[in-house]
Amino acid sequence: MKKLLGITLGIMTALGGFVDLGQIVFTTQAGALFGYKLMWAIALGTAAIIVYMEMCGRIAVVAKEPVFAVVRDRLGGRLGLITLIASNLLNLITCAAELGGIAIVLHLLTGWPEKLLLVVAAVAIGAAVFLLQFEWIERTFGLSGLMMAIFAVSAFVLHPKWGQIARGLLPTISQPDTKHTLLYAYFAVGIFSALLMEYEVHFYSSGAMEEDWKPEDLGENFMVAALGSLLGAVLTSALLVLGALLFLPHAIFPETLSTAIMAGAFPFGHKALILALLGTLACLGGAAVETALSGGYNLCQFFNLPWGKNLPAKSVPVYTVTWIAMLALASILALTGLRPLQLVNIAIIFGMVVLPLTYYPILRVAADKGLMGDHANGMFDNIIAGVFLLLITIAAIAAIPLMVLTHSGKP
Repeated sequence: MKKLLGITLGIMTALGGFVDLGQIVFTTQAGALFGYKLMWAIALGTAAIIVYMEMCGRIAVVAKEPVFAVVRDRLGGRLGLITLIASNLLNLITCAAELGGIAIVLHLLTGWPEKLLLVVAAVAIGAAVFLLQFEWIERTFGLSGLMMAIFAVSAFVLHPKWGQIARGLLPTISQPDTKHTLLYAYFAVGIFSALLMEYEVHFYSSGAMEEDWKPEDLGENFMVAALGSLLGAVLTSALLVLGALLFLPHAIFPETLSTAIMAGAFPFGHKALILALLGTLACLGGAAVETALSGGYNLCQFFNLPWGKNLPAKSVPVYTVTWIAMLALASILALTGLRPLQLVNIAIIFGMVVLPLTYYPILRVAADKGLMGDHANGMFDNIIAGVFLLLITIAAIAAIPLMVLTHSGKP
């Protein structure tokens, strides 16, 4: 029963990390522009994150190496340091975007000033992370994130065309003109990137070590990686469907978080809207926590310093100071007035550029029989992971040019 509960909590926790600000708005916009035609990008991204999340969890359990120790050892000091700086900058930008999104949601719930609510939220999140053990951080944000299920229920109740959804699982190459072709490619890369955000694997592998998983827990690792990701994919697909059903027929392009959230409650009214707001609040809070803690994990793992949320703060001073600094700096960045969606668009596209430098070392270590023994990748695992790495690299090359050519996805 304890093992089953652990799996369930892990799956629920994944919902808090997978459905962040970027996915909520970006995917809704994709549905508003292209209907169900980008469903394939969600399926592809989900499969990729399952493969790499399972691998980094397996490495953490068998080799006792978290992601950034792997990055340091496989990329070398100079390139590894560049990856560390880039990853933590992206964590900082993402954390600022999530805090800005939290302030917007709290403003919608209370009517209070957003900047005041942002400060209050940052302090509350910092206090919760400082006081709670790792497993309770997971449970708090993961379980509360289940309220996002209202988006999936709303999408189902609105009777989407299942045949069109199925056809959306195949890429559509032809578009009306060059502008739409570039926009289609931009949103495909963005959705794929949002599902593979680096902080997910940073946090996941560190969490496996925080919870002291052992080789006999590898079955649980696969269940958490696979089922948690699939549940996150269901919610992401629901956002695409809502965009296609509610905005596309009226040629509306949702440019604010509040518009995307209201879509999740459209069929039901006020009570469902409150549920959608609270679910969004939980997911954004979970993403803010993951990015802040990942900043501490990454730095300490790279320089081989002691780290761990379950250890006394005094015994891991660099780790503690780093995650607190990440949260504080993110708050300052969000208070400058930069729109959260501007920040998250930057994080998604520039995050895509850095992804190969994180995922390539993971594949190399997972395939190393000398290090992983009987738990090393088989030939089929290496082929599948290699194909995804190639797609990640192609998307990384295309990301910035597409952002420039489409003016960050403006229709």
